[in-house]
Amino acid sequence: MQPNPDKQARVEAMLGELAELGLMLARELARQAQACEDPADTERLVGAFNKTSRAVRLTLALDAKLERDGARMAREDADFADRRAEAARALAEQQARALRHAPLDPPPPPPAQRHKTRVRNLLNRLIWNESEGDAEEYDILRDDLDARLHEAAQCEGFTETPVEVIARRVAADMGLSGDLVLTRPAAPKAAEAAPREPAAEPALADSG
Repeated sequence: MQPNPDKQARVEAMLGELAELGLMLARELARQAQACEDPADTERLVGAFNKTSRAVRLTLALDAKLERDGARMAREDADFADRRAEAARALAEQQARALRHAPLDPPPPPPAQRHKTRVRNLLNRLIWNESEGDAEEYDILRDDLDARLHEAAQCEGFTETPVEVIARRVAADMGLSGDLVLTRPAAPKAAEAAPREPAAEPALADSG
């Protein structure tokens, strides 16, 4: 619900008037307490002064809070308006691209990311076997694998190193047991393959 500016201004004016009246009363109580010669009356006046002073402080604090709340709501309203405008611009751009038949497919991942994904896929079964089906332990091992792959990707020649080589190194470092399941690249169909000279048998590699 949007605040009523007129009502808020009236409340702030009332708080200001209460603070002024409280301050005047506190000054009068302080004057009387200083002039009083009876200890009991002095104690009563000092107590009244303390209560009045506290009321003044609370009134000022409330007024400051209302001012802060008003500024915060103004910022939130401005942020909301900015977000709506940004969403409208994004929608308009998306519709314009659709009208131009512009491709919206995301760009392919960088080579290092593809390499890490292939290594992660190779080691996933070993991690699951190592965790013995425990979901929490599996998540811990996955996090450990991700951290190791992130470090490995920073090294020079990461993308040039075969996927199975990286996978074996990481598996050894993590103490994972079991054999990696590697697949050969799919061979072209006989009808589609062009004649060529016989080649050596390709090495085992992950098909991704």
